[in-house]
Amino acid sequence: MDDLLIPSNSEIEGIQKLSLVLQTAADYGLELNLKKCKFLQRKIEFPGYIIENGTIKPSPFKTQAVQKFPQPQNPKQIQSFLGLTGYFRKFIPNYARIARPLSDLLRDNIAFNFGPEQVAAFQELKNILSHNPVLHVFQQGYPLELHTDACSLGFGAVLLQKSDDGQFYPIYYFSCKSTVQQEKYHSYELEVQAVIEALKKFKNYLLGTKFKIITDCDAFQKTMHKKDLPAKIARWALMLEDFDYEVCHRSGRQMKHVDALSRHPILVISSNDITQKVKNAQDQDEFISKIKSMIESTPSNEFFLKNGILYKLNNDTELLVVPQMMQKEIVLKIHSQGHFASQKTESLVSREFYIPQFKKLV
Repeated sequence: MDDLLIPSNSEIEGIQKLSLVLQTAADYGLELNLKKCKFLQRKIEFPGYIIENGTIKPSPFKTQAVQKFPQPQNPKQIQSFLGLTGYFRKFIPNYARIARPLSDLLRDNIAFNFGPEQVAAFQELKNILSHNPVLHVFQQGYPLELHTDACSLGFGAVLLQKSDDGQFYPIYYFSCKSTVQQEKYHSYELEVQAVIEALKKFKNYLLGTKFKIITDCDAFQKTMHKKDLPAKIARWALMLEDFDYEVCHRSGRQMKHVDALSRHPILVISSNDITQKVKNAQDQDEFISKIKSMIESTPSNEFFLKNGILYKLNNDTELLVVPQMMQKEIVLKIHSQGHFASQKTESLVSREFYIPQFKKLV
């Protein structure tokens, strides 16, 4: 037996659990290597992860291995790279879509050509893991929400859990490519399939507890309550009976965080780590700091704060106010996702962000 982890919420609980484990080991004649033991730690490194303060992130040792990985020269090296990054795919929104140019080279009868698309995917995976993505540790008994989305390209989901501060935080990202057969599904079938794939992935978290399924497909619940279901849908409905869930419909505009997991994203960069980066940059921006101070004393119909981040309201759409130091970075990232023309780039940016004097950047 190796790598035994004993979690606890306090020192007292930790000592009680440790005593029980040590007594059990003694009862069965098991010996422990004291030099390798660590007791009552607030921060630990455990098989490739750093666990601290209710969060989990990849170990720097592992992310350094990703950073130092040379550009693949053959399919075997691609398999090695995808194996290394795939170990952390639960931290990476849209992993299946990002890695697709690489995984496609592993198909039978496909000539190996590591072109610009593959280089971009290779570098993007390296870049994401170099920015220390963080997930929250699952806590038994806390409310759970499963957000799903689908399109012909694939399925995406994120499992979120409510924390003590009342906010929901991601504990696991999931995405996968659709098969050739699934690409032909009707849109509502794809949405149901996304839920099914997510339930398979997260069943250890969800079985035996009540949770919400959040989807932008209003046909999902109606489909599940039809009397005469096609055989395929009927099988899915039967599987759903194992779970205690409530379906909640939200508009597509409210589901962009998971929509990007299933399709070519408009904004992969609106992930949690980038949002935190924007918040930190906002705090250093003189223009934004003035607006924040102003609306704290006098409420505004144009700007508002949410979780300490400044947003602008435009026709009922919440736009993230981008600080000057990050404006070029965000515009370039959006442009590079599809090498869009300036007009298209401007349109995509304006859906999510507010950048003063934006035209000068495009």
